[in-house]
Amino acid sequence: MNVLVAGGTGFVGRRLAEALVARGDVVTVVSRDPAGARKDGVPGVDYRGWLPELDAYDAIVNLSGANIFGKRWNAAYKFELRDSRLRATNRLVEAIADAKDPPGVLVNASAIGYYGHRKNENLTEEAGPGSDFLAGLCEDWEAAAARCPTRAVMLRIGVVLGGNGGALAQMLPPFKLGLGGPIGFGGQQMSWIHIDDLVGMIQWAIDDERVSGPVNATSPGVVTNKAFSKALGRVLRRPAVFIVPGLALRLKFGEVADVLTASTKCEAGVAQRFGYEFRFPEIEAALRDALAA
Repeated sequence: MNVLVAGGTGFVGRRLAEALVARGDVVTVVSRDPAGARKDGVPGVDYRGWLPELDAYDAIVNLSGANIFGKRWNAAYKFELRDSRLRATNRLVEAIADAKDPPGVLVNASAIGYYGHRKNENLTEEAGPGSDFLAGLCEDWEAAAARCPTRAVMLRIGVVLGGNGGALAQMLPPFKLGLGGPIGFGGQQMSWIHIDDLVGMIQWAIDDERVSGPVNATSPGVVTNKAFSKALGRVLRRPAVFIVPGLALRLKFGEVADVLTASTKCEAGVAQRFGYEFRFPEIEAALRDALAA
């Protein structure tokens, strides 16, 4: 299968490219700097600039977008967060529509930020969006992908756990020093996914023609932030008793701190209904594997 990946040089994209090559797919990663991407790229991957004609491809995976936690949110960075996602998605959808022999599927990233802060509500893919900035961004992002004239899958990705990047890399320093612990009261629900399961779900979404529309890319083993902190402390053999006040996060990070304190309890309904088998459904095993990598 010929697969084109946009956003294929990041934490998730690189792992996906490696997995696709390993299973025998022909992989192209598009980048604004293909020469630079090629220097540290995945062996066997073709790195090209935006955007080749799409007739040669069977599937498109879009992981493009500025890092949500890359900077303190202000009007300019909020614009960048939206523009980097919507512009890339619109360009891909238009190119698919223009193709004489279009790819059969677009797998487009989204995020559980779609739901906003929902306390202990069980969130299936049928639940409506939240009302904050990130929820509005995800809603518009998914709407852009849904315009695709072929099958479109929008993966609402939870907190990604992997040892070489993502949210876990940001959490590790205080925990390794024995200064980690829950955020605020610790009761907020935390929907997460091991990076190998996220890569597996992307491959599954490419391959299984029954899958379309929004899909919660989250493990069935949802935990509270307090339970996550305790599990991470056990894996690292460090105490996890220091409470991080929500107000302190807000003062340090601004509005983006709301993403860290939100409670989002997602059900992996579509994935389980269509038979995706999670490698890491439980948090402690997922953390042990991620930190052993």
